[in-house]
Amino acid sequence: MTATGLTWCIFGALMEGRLIIFLACVAVTLIVNTVIIYMVFRIFGNLATKVTEGVHEFQTGAPTRQWLETLQSASENAVKVTGLVRSQLAEMEPALAKMQAEHSERLAKIDVRFKLVYKAIHFTAATVERVVTWPIRNVQAAASFINGIFSFIRGSESGADARTRRSR
Repeated sequence: MTATGLTWCIFGALMEGRLIIFLACVAVTLIVNTVIIYMVFRIFGNLATKVTEGVHEFQTGAPTRQWLETLQSASENAVKVTGLVRSQLAEMEPALAKMQAEHSERLAKIDVRFKLVYKAIHFTAATVERVVTWPIRNVQAAASFINGIFSFIRGSESGADARTRRSR
C-alpha cells in the first residue's frame, strides 16, 4: 500500500482497457436500440393516424353511403331470388324424383346388358387366345406330334418296308 492509499486497486491497467471497451459497446447498443424503438413508435403512430383518417373518410363520404345502399339492395334482391328459386325447386322435387327413379331403372338395365356383352366378348377373346397360343405354349408337344406325322408319312412312302403296323 502506498502513502496515499488510493493507488491500490483490484483492476489492473489491462483490465481497465477491456472494461472501457465493454462499456462503450453497451452504450452504443443502448443508443441504437433507443433509436430503433423511437422509429418504430413514429412509424406506428403515422400508420394509426392514416388508418383513422381513412376510416373517418369512409364513414362520412357520400359515395360510400351510396355504395352501401347499393350493396344492401343487391343483397335484398339476392334473398328474394333465392327464395323464389327454392320454392320452384320444392314444387319440382316430385317430378325430379320420378325422373331419377325412371333413369336409374333404365341405367340398371343397360348396366346388366353391358355386363352380359362384356362376359360374352371376354369369353370369346379368351377362347380365341387359347386356340391361337396353344401351339406356342405347347411347342414340344406340337413338335413331337408333327415329327410323328412326318415319320409316319416317310415310313409309308418307302415301298419295300411299308407296313401297316409299327415295329417296336
